[in-house]
Amino acid sequence: MNSSGKFNYFFRGSPLFRVLCFFSAVALILVSVLFISYKLKRIPSIDNINPPIGSPGDVVIITGRNFGGVRGPGYVEFGGSRLTASSYISWNEKEIKVVLPPNVQDGLVVVGTDTARSKPSFFANERDIPVAVPPNPQTSLPVITTLSGDTFRIGDLLVISGSNFGNMNVDCGVYFATVRDDTTNPATTALPFSNTRLSALRADHIPANKTDFDYEYWSDTEIRVRIPDGATSGMLYVETSKGDSALQKITIESKNGGKKFLSRRTYLLQLAANISDVVPDKSATIKMYFPRPSCLSSQPLVEMTECTPEPAIADYQNTVIHQLQAEKNTILARKPFSENFVISVYEINTTVKPELVTSYANMNNMLYTAAIRADKCVPAGDPEIISLSRKITGKEMNPYKKAGLIYNYMLDNYTLQAVKSDVSPALDLIKKKKGDAYDFAVIYTALLRASGIPALPDSGVLVDRDMKTRNHWWSEFYICGVGWIPVDPALGAGLSYKSWTETGNAREYYFGSLDSQHITFSRGWKEIKPGAGNSKIVQRPRSYALQSIWEESSHSTLRYSSFWADPVVLGIY
Repeated sequence: MNSSGKFNYFFRGSPLFRVLCFFSAVALILVSVLFISYKLKRIPSIDNINPPIGSPGDVVIITGRNFGGVRGPGYVEFGGSRLTASSYISWNEKEIKVVLPPNVQDGLVVVGTDTARSKPSFFANERDIPVAVPPNPQTSLPVITTLSGDTFRIGDLLVISGSNFGNMNVDCGVYFATVRDDTTNPATTALPFSNTRLSALRADHIPANKTDFDYEYWSDTEIRVRIPDGATSGMLYVETSKGDSALQKITIESKNGGKKFLSRRTYLLQLAANISDVVPDKSATIKMYFPRPSCLSSQPLVEMTECTPEPAIADYQNTVIHQLQAEKNTILARKPFSENFVISVYEINTTVKPELVTSYANMNNMLYTAAIRADKCVPAGDPEIISLSRKITGKEMNPYKKAGLIYNYMLDNYTLQAVKSDVSPALDLIKKKKGDAYDFAVIYTALLRASGIPALPDSGVLVDRDMKTRNHWWSEFYICGVGWIPVDPALGAGLSYKSWTETGNAREYYFGSLDSQHITFSRGWKEIKPGAGNSKIVQRPRSYALQSIWEESSHSTLRYSSFWADPVVLGIY
């Protein structure tokens, strides 16, 4: 009987043999499945190629898994070409080191083993990457070829023709000469900033003001800009991200008046607030809007030196935004916020020849419209304001003289009192004949606007010689050919505070001049839009900034407490 016959005999005649055969077959199948699965799991995979860009001769490290303990039949391809054996430095399960050959190509990198190929990764040959030619600074700097005239006044439109002006952005501007006297009192402590910042101030140039709508058009070959407040005859230049143009001479006449910036003082000012007892019903957000001091021709240096914690947005509509996140079922005990600013402020001295003052026919239309209309702060359209304005100015048509008539009327007919703790409207000043510095500034501005004079209410802090601050408000109005003229009705009316210098007759001085103890935070009412439509808004009336939002919380915030400290002067220099 042959072997085949014996197998058939035992298979038919022995139940035990049949069972053994069955289990042997099952075992063979299982082993085959496990072997195939094991092979499938051993597919190589590339996690990283370092460096991803290289040149011939560089060592490249490929990391990943399932490369195998030894290279054996394994290989690496660069751009479809397999490396020769001499290219391999080392090979193990998780790392392969190779030296790039002279003919290495850009493209996909693949690791192969005896069982599978990895998914491709990418490598670039440094020799084949195009290199940008560095720009020639002589051909990329802005160049001024012509100005649209020889002589200008404050507020006139200047057209600058040339090349390489680029597109208008935060790094671009037109700078004009100005008159500044950097005389200061001796510093009592070391400066909290480098002297190079003060050196920049002594460059005696100011930029055209974006908030005054000075820039009307900007292209690579042409700029249309208004002569800014505070500019004088001298040299102007164009600044872009590529650098500055050569200086160009310009004459700015001052037949009807002019402005000087005198006796600089530099402050280190701290703003602080805190949030506590936050209770949300689910994840909630609270935003704090800290006003930044304004950057002006009379306040040219405004720099944040410290901010705790880091803000969500450092400068949004001249505010610093801090954001606090609160989670459900958690109660936040207290979260402090603070910011320090270095601010340089000049005294403003303005002279005007009333007989040469002209109308607003040629004034920047956007600026005129913004500074003449009624808004949430200035009730210029109120019937009482309009009637009183007409009564005070009568038939007078000269804007400067009308501003003087309104100023004198207010000081003669209204009594100044301490800052009110309530939120009564400023219009109560007309009815009750008494009010605080806020009422005086807002009503004076409203009466000016009702008389056809562009005007702004200003807000900030007043610093006395004991380094104490108080919230304060004043005004400014615009005269063509001169610019913005400051007026402080409250100080003119006899508001008492400790000044560093004698101003003489306060009533006369504060109509047209302003000392360097005023730190400006806002000019005019600032309408900040909320981040969400259903958020809860907190507005702080009669504060050192005139803005619509100070705090914003999401709808899921059930309650929280906030405290805003008065601004603190840490040093005067």
